Parts: sequence; structure tokens; C-alpha cells
Amino acid sequence: MTSDDTVMNVTFNESVPPGGTYANGALVWNTPHEFTIDFTSHRSPVQDGDAQDVLVVARMKIPTSAMFRIVQAMSANIDRYERQHGRITPRPTKEAP
Repeated sequence: MTSDDTVMNVTFNESVPPGGTYANGALVWNTPHEFTIDFTSHRSPVQDGDAQDVLVVARMKIPTSAMFRIVQAMSANIDRYERQHGRITPRPTKEAP
């Protein structure tokens, strides 16, 4: 539902593989008008000092006006997941030199 409690009738026409596309990483950047998210798949385990074999499996361009609602929905889903399954422990990130 929208914030004014009106019902929206939406039809989705999916053109993605039925099983989805696996991604275990993402790169995010923005312009004044849109956010871009590259979803990536790391084909080999990350080793310190090694180059990574990374494949971009999808690129999404999202208008800034939609990004806030997307982040809210993701946050609500993470909260619900953690209540059901326990806290998600993020992997530590290593800053680039």
C-alpha cells in the first residue's frame, strides 16, 4: 500500500530467469539523478593480496526518487529476517590502500 492507503493494481511481466540471478556482492554509486547498483558474483574465494575474479551479473539504474523507498523496504525485510533467524553478521571489509 502507498502512504495514503490507496490500493495499487500492478501487473509484473518478468523477463528474468525463473531461478533468479545469484549475486554475492554489489557496487553502488550515484549521480544527482540516479543511483546505479552493479550486482556482482565473485567466482573464487577472496584471498588477501590476490586479484578477484568478479563478474557483473546485473546493473540497475534507479531514480533518486525511488531509492529511499527501496532502502526502507530492504531495512524492514532485514529486521523481519533477523527476528526470525537471528542477527546477520556482516563480513569484515578491508579498506583499499
